[in-house]
Amino acid sequence: MRVARADRLLALILLLGFTLRCVHAFSLPTVSEFTRGGGDGSWYLANGYGFFSGQTHGWVNGIAFYNGTLRSPPLYVMFAGLVQPALPQHETIIFMRLLQCLAGAATIWLTARLALVLTKDRRAMLLAAGLMALHPAMIMEPANIATETLYIFFVSLGIWLYTEYFVAAQLRGERHQLTTTWALALAGMALGLATLTRAVSAFFPLVLALHVFLLGRRQLIGDWRRACLIFLLCYGAIVSTWTLHNLILWDRLVIVSDQLLGTLWRGAEANDGSPQHNDALLLEGVELPEDDCEVDCKYQHPPELFLRRIGEIVGGDPAGFVALRASELGYAIVQPHGTTELGGTSVWGTARQWLAEDRTLGGLLDILRVEGFVSKLLVWVFHDIALVFGALGMWRWRRRWRMALPLASFAMYTIAAHLALLALPRYIFPIEFALMVFASAAIVQVYDQWSGREERA
Repeated sequence: MRVARADRLLALILLLGFTLRCVHAFSLPTVSEFTRGGGDGSWYLANGYGFFSGQTHGWVNGIAFYNGTLRSPPLYVMFAGLVQPALPQHETIIFMRLLQCLAGAATIWLTARLALVLTKDRRAMLLAAGLMALHPAMIMEPANIATETLYIFFVSLGIWLYTEYFVAAQLRGERHQLTTTWALALAGMALGLATLTRAVSAFFPLVLALHVFLLGRRQLIGDWRRACLIFLLCYGAIVSTWTLHNLILWDRLVIVSDQLLGTLWRGAEANDGSPQHNDALLLEGVELPEDDCEVDCKYQHPPELFLRRIGEIVGGDPAGFVALRASELGYAIVQPHGTTELGGTSVWGTARQWLAEDRTLGGLLDILRVEGFVSKLLVWVFHDIALVFGALGMWRWRRRWRMALPLASFAMYTIAAHLALLALPRYIFPIEFALMVFASAAIVQVYDQWSGREERA
């Protein structure tokens, strides 16, 4: 395929993807994001306003904020609060959704570039872009006041910079205006911003540092020690800003987030649920001081309490703990993120009930009548394409690990992390862009094999 034609098609796909995201995002209510009083969106908006308010503690729309004990990484909180002092509520949500739509469109381009770097085939590039542009969950996500869109953008940006401007430049001798030193520095900073958006990626740069080490040990690159040092120092410099902020202002040591033990406990606890329910589980049999209400109790439980509960669960039933983690992670991988936003009865739940209890033609037709069936079916189709062909692509590219490992390792790292941490479909959702790169590569390769192009070539 000619380069100019492929680039024009890619531009059209990017425009289509951005348009679809904007149409969906701007069709949804805005002010209700502030006033509905529940969910992560309201929490981010309240704490975002509080972060820039100059107050230590306050209330926004019935939600308390405590700047001295902020429980999450700060970047999305800052993003949610950046324009609130200057814009009304409606315009604030419009502005945030617009930026997230732009980030979503940029992720389409980054995914396409990663597919091109991996395969050197512009058909794979266009297919990856098309799948990302039309993916229903990816279209819906920028409308949500949640971390996923920005997190996926920063992760894909960091992996692209590392893969194209460092790995490909070193292994293939490709020359770019961006030097390998700057590529490593910018990749480290991008992944640092990703970690300050969602803490789960905190140790992923160490995986890429191991990749640099493996390349260096095989003498495939130059000074690997210097490369690792630049990459990790730039990553650490970004992440450490939050630690310094808390030490200087609040005399509190926080490395990325203090939610790790809480997330580990929720992964071990089979009966976790709402914050109020979780508090009751944690505090069962624990006496609190009378003035404990001066602190945001829900998020300030001592680490010893989490360790105690985790020890009780794992020590009491280790086999049950392993089974719970395996089943929860398996569900989070198989169940696509985005179907719950479409409302109505679960298609998967209805289908399982039909298989277990009904198995009649009328019951099968009832599945087709589920609210939002077509939209949910499309989400399932794109998700299954990513899972099946993505896994196939990783397997087919296993011998080309020098180029494939940076991208594949992000998917494997995320899944491995949630084997211990709480696993939900939205927590696994960020690997979808990586799977789409491998899926596109596999589909093009399979097509060439079946059509005989590979043999002729």
